Amino acid sequence: MSGKSPVVLVIDDDTEVRYTLERILSARSYQVVSADSGEEGIKVAKAENPVVILLDNRMGGMSGIETLQHLRHTSPKAMVILMTAFGTAQTAIEAMKFGAFDYIIKPFDMKKILSLIEKAVMAYEDSNKELITDDSPKINVEDYQEGIVGSSEPMQEVLKVIGQVAASDATVMVTGESGTGKELVARGIFQHSHRSSKPFIAVNCAAIPENLIESELFGHEKGSFTGATGQRKGKFELCDGGTIFLDEIGDMSPPTQTKILRALQEGEIQRVGGTDTIKVDVRLIAATNKNLEKMVKTGSFREDLYYRLNVFRIRLPGLRERLEDIPLLVEFMLQRLTRDRKTRVTRVSPDALAVLSAYTWPGNVRELENVIFRSAVIAQGDTILKKDLPAEIVSAVGGVTFEPTAPETAEDAFSGEAVEAADTDLPTEPIGGNTPPPMPVVGLADAAFDTVFATASERNASNVLQEVEKEMIRRALAATEGNQAKAAGILGITRATLKKRIESYDL
Repeated sequence: MSGKSPVVLVIDDDTEVRYTLERILSARSYQVVSADSGEEGIKVAKAENPVVILLDNRMGGMSGIETLQHLRHTSPKAMVILMTAFGTAQTAIEAMKFGAFDYIIKPFDMKKILSLIEKAVMAYEDSNKELITDDSPKINVEDYQEGIVGSSEPMQEVLKVIGQVAASDATVMVTGESGTGKELVARGIFQHSHRSSKPFIAVNCAAIPENLIESELFGHEKGSFTGATGQRKGKFELCDGGTIFLDEIGDMSPPTQTKILRALQEGEIQRVGGTDTIKVDVRLIAATNKNLEKMVKTGSFREDLYYRLNVFRIRLPGLRERLEDIPLLVEFMLQRLTRDRKTRVTRVSPDALAVLSAYTWPGNVRELENVIFRSAVIAQGDTILKKDLPAEIVSAVGGVTFEPTAPETAEDAFSGEAVEAADTDLPTEPIGGNTPPPMPVVGLADAAFDTVFATASERNASNVLQEVEKEMIRRALAATEGNQAKAAGILGITRATLKKRIESYDL
């Protein structure tokens, strides 16, 4: 916003509320415009392009919720704060459903609305920072038909091996933690093989009961067991000429392992309850997150089958081993969400991306995909912000933040003289109602102030306030071991304001 004061639009049919908000916000370096109805507010929003919109819910004519729905189309980037005197469940749900940044219940204390506006301005700034520079290559979902996304060295090694084994009929073992994308690797091998025009069938061995796995894989004859009312072909037979992917093969029982070995060695199977052998031409790709070598030593997995499966081995790295791939993965996931699920979110703010790139991801790519989808659902604009991420992930990462390159942002409007002045211009009664505000807490440090002023007088200090502020910042930084985000929280100022003070005082 290039240092320009943020524009705040107040839409309320109460003249007194509009006047009070205009006076207070103008004193804090905001550009304030107003409208007395939803219809007029939509017109003003188009003309003024506000950063924050304060919107009353109960107005004559168009309601606040109706106005909000229109604003989401006409002013999609604006952060809308709904003001309502009726804090019903329906109002709360509808406000967030239609994309409000937040809502506040009347009567409200002016300090609360100022704090909320500050957060909205910061969210607006975050959502308008570029995730990828204009000269960076943009990925295309169609370029990743296999769904394998990553330019890191570990993933490049995986892609090389896929290319090497795809043209052959060799059996492949894919290993790695849950959620790393083992089936995607199997599909990638299949799609680049000479069998790509034939069937590809994926079977999760752990998801099928032990008494049904043989029937599922090899089929059965009528009457071979209770419930077998007719003949049924199994996956191997249906996949003749193609590729079968057996996931979680380490969960397969020893008798089934024996039949799999025969299918690989002899190229033939028998249906359950049948006597005839059936020739099958199937390429097998297996996957597991278990240690098959240990299972071979304990006798729970056949040694001969292990060596038959382990002709080519591809180990998929955990996401924590390739964190540099996260920006590409996130962009790919958002493009696919936009295309398939029609979400309005297309971007992730730098602060949110910094958190995603610092997390260790025990659930790997699958966990990242779930987090992106969840965050896209609750995001209130076209950008996933840090506040939209799960609290447990933000908490686990700690104070990681994106360092902006711009020298000044709109949130610095809160560091001007208007804010540094005492809050004597704030109303003593809450806005929009008659309930008295909570009594302010003052005078708790009189003795300390007396000491400071007495000492300053003795030393003929010329700028007591500056010296006190400088020392408070120094102590807050010391208490937080230099963590600017935490220090700003202790001091009750924004991180950008703290950064300017640190530079100004050369701390």
